[in-house]
Amino acid sequence: MYLAINGGTCSSKEISERMDIPRDYLIQLGLKLRNAGLINARPGKNGGYTLARPASEITIHDINEAFDEERKMPRHPLVGNNADREVVERVSLATGFILSSVEWFLGRISIQDLLDASENGETAEKFFERVSGK
Repeated sequence: MYLAINGGTCSSKEISERMDIPRDYLIQLGLKLRNAGLINARPGKNGGYTLARPASEITIHDINEAFDEERKMPRHPLVGNNADREVVERVSLATGFILSSVEWFLGRISIQDLLDASENGETAEKFFERVSGK
């Protein structure tokens, strides 16, 4: 959001100071976002971070995936002989539906949607109504 709001190149020092985020931590976040292809990072005195794509093409799902190191379905710890396999399968299926729904919804929300909502003073209800209709 910071990069989208400010446009252009922003240094880690600038972002760190203005957002009150420790610079070392910010650099770690930047590395993950760069590796995911969401931002460009240019080192050096005139370097900094820029968005790699327009804000309308970067979704919250994209960002979430950049930080999600393990893309595993949760497993039931009792899949041994005593487990009720039918119940375990139904719970796993339901969990899969929930995770897929979250991914689907987050994939509909772009950085631009958030910028527009914050600029227009939208309520959460209006925001969800707008992005759900996409």
